[in-house]
Amino acid sequence: MPCFPLRPRSLSLVGVCLLVTAQLLACAPTVEGDASDAAGALTPGSTHEELVAFFREWREFQHPIIVDGVPDYSAQAMEAQHRELANYQAKLVAFDTTGWSITEQIDTHIIRAEMNGLDFDHRVTRPWTRNPAFYMMMFAEQSDVPAHEGPVVYGWIDTWEYDYPLSADDAAGLATRVGTIPALLAQARTNLVGDGRDLWQGGIRSMQGQIRELSGFAAEVEGTSSNLDQALQDAIQATEEFLAWLESEAPSKTGPSAVIMGRDKGFKKAFMQPGPSDYNVNYLS
Repeated sequence: MPCFPLRPRSLSLVGVCLLVTAQLLACAPTVEGDASDAAGALTPGSTHEELVAFFREWREFQHPIIVDGVPDYSAQAMEAQHRELANYQAKLVAFDTTGWSITEQIDTHIIRAEMNGLDFDHRVTRPWTRNPAFYMMMFAEQSDVPAHEGPVVYGWIDTWEYDYPLSADDAAGLATRVGTIPALLAQARTNLVGDGRDLWQGGIRSMQGQIRELSGFAAEVEGTSSNLDQALQDAIQATEEFLAWLESEAPSKTGPSAVIMGRDKGFKKAFMQPGPSDYNVNYLS
């Protein structure tokens, strides 16, 4: 059964230098609870093997904490994660890389880029507060990038990864995962405090798409498992109600949605962009 995916911030770099490690980590079991004390247990070292161990701890911290099977993107949880992020960054800087090969040294920069990316998410983009599409979980088609384009909620479901007809184990696992959608969308109503008009309208379209994905999948697997059938119907209803809420709130959303990334020094730092700050603006123009 496919496991919850980890979504690195710098996929192209990680794909070159840490792909094997990332693939192994992607299927590591999720531990429920607060990850805010994790960095305190880490002791930075001086070997690449210790860096790999640190990377595992970092990736476990990188995703949100899980409460009753649902990722917690509440303001309190996100503020705690952002505070603790500084400890991970300090521990990475403290590594003694004397005598390391160039390839091994590059790995430290890859991890630093991921950490900078998470910091940028917290300070600037904040998709869990601004972008309703962030909470879309169901995807029937494979993305043309290693994870998904744009920010995506932790624990998304790629139905195309499964073999059909579903095995009993896969059906049970999907029933559990689909079963988290109502609680996630209920949480989203509290988390989404942004005013971006275009992001809100895009979220409406995404949730319309999720209803189609859920309905189509429900028809495809109907009768495989009564628990899965019920979970899908509950998810459809929850998404319909969430969509109605988005539509009711839409008239009040009048602010800008874009982040002028090329002019934000944090973007330049986060993704280690060597060119001038306006590079991305000029490129997109």
